[in-house]
Amino acid sequence: MIRLLVRHEWHVLTSHAVVQLVVFVFVSALLAATLLGVARDVRERATALVFSTSGEIGRGGRPPSLRADAVANERGSLALLPPAPLGALAIGQSDVYSNYFKITARSLDGLVTGDQIEHPLQVASGQFDVAFVILFLYPLLIFAVSFDLTASERDRGTLRMVLSQPVRLREVVAGRMIVRVVLLLVPALVVPLVAGLIAARVEPSYVERALAWSLAVAVYAAVWHGIALIVNAGGRSAPANALVLAGIWLLLVVVGPSTVNLLIGTWYPMPSRVDAAVQARSATQEASVQGSRELGQFLQDHPTSGNVGQEGMRQFALLQAQRDQRVADRLQSVEAAFNDQLARQQRLTSRLSVLSPTMIAQGVLLDVAGTSTHRFEHFRFEAAAFQREWRAYFEPRVLDAATLTPEEYARAPVFTYQDEGTGAMRGRILAPIATLTVLALLLWWAGFRRYEGYQL
Repeated sequence: MIRLLVRHEWHVLTSHAVVQLVVFVFVSALLAATLLGVARDVRERATALVFSTSGEIGRGGRPPSLRADAVANERGSLALLPPAPLGALAIGQSDVYSNYFKITARSLDGLVTGDQIEHPLQVASGQFDVAFVILFLYPLLIFAVSFDLTASERDRGTLRMVLSQPVRLREVVAGRMIVRVVLLLVPALVVPLVAGLIAARVEPSYVERALAWSLAVAVYAAVWHGIALIVNAGGRSAPANALVLAGIWLLLVVVGPSTVNLLIGTWYPMPSRVDAAVQARSATQEASVQGSRELGQFLQDHPTSGNVGQEGMRQFALLQAQRDQRVADRLQSVEAAFNDQLARQQRLTSRLSVLSPTMIAQGVLLDVAGTSTHRFEHFRFEAAAFQREWRAYFEPRVLDAATLTPEEYARAPVFTYQDEGTGAMRGRILAPIATLTVLALLLWWAGFRRYEGYQL
């Protein structure tokens, strides 16, 4: 009987002009967001290839000078974060956090770096991606096709005629819900994942991440279908259902997250990166001036290189290293305060996200796509470890004022990003997906239970 009801409802629903328009708008938005995401992903891969082979920052080619201090501190090396596995589907934090660092033996200057690939206006305005369509547009379109499950038929009296047949109201509602779920869920999964497969170039983690993405989208959609089911079971008219559902969407998708962001900004105000950069430069100025004064005194005592000798050159290099370390220590203290406040914000966001299914799903989708803050924090950790390795390799040679041989230069460390793996991602998304699943089941159960007292 359910199969017959589903088949009949499918023919009725897909022939409706409004429903056709809704599906067309949804598919068009998905295609547009997906194509933009794939184009951006291809551009990022090309940029990454250029940067990784460029001699301007990286190590593409033999440098004109093989002085150890010039190679270690001036030329440096490049720590590059590869494009995210599903970056074509969700931009996330990739337009905010830097995806590369210039590594030198002095410090890992990530807070005040002048290297920025994205244009500031583009970062400020944000970008259109598949995650946006799923998180914001998808629930609205679910409500657009689900606000009138039984209200109009009840008002016309045709629902009584349907129930005069050997069928129960619960079966009628279930058949109609199944059609509406499939009608929007199939394009929501197929369109972006096919494009994601093309953009990902069959990366090893693609299958697991694609499955996780599909599961997250499915349970997120189930939550909104459950809300629509409960509202329809209230016995209101179709226009009243539409108004109530629009208010719920506005509350959970727009007002709720905005309120959470306002509370977070109030409780843990975050200094801008411009202010943090100014503070960092002010904090390091004294250390830099002091170190430069010591170097100036050394040069005054040794006006020509002829009376310096090997030991003098070593002393000069040691003074430079001490100055750089003072600057790095002052900079680290400013960054520590900045990062500590950011960590507080993230913890509070994690707690308050339970107030909105959209916030929960957003965290999951970004983590699965590889564009969440977790991946960028892991990349910064990897870059910091490489910076220590780079300094350990060059520091003895810099202190000895050595000239590198081509073989020594070729043996210098090279950054290779080690992804944290899907296991860490799996552990982070398990609880949020379970929360959405339990919420969806409760909503559907409550909706069908409420339909038991539906007034015909």
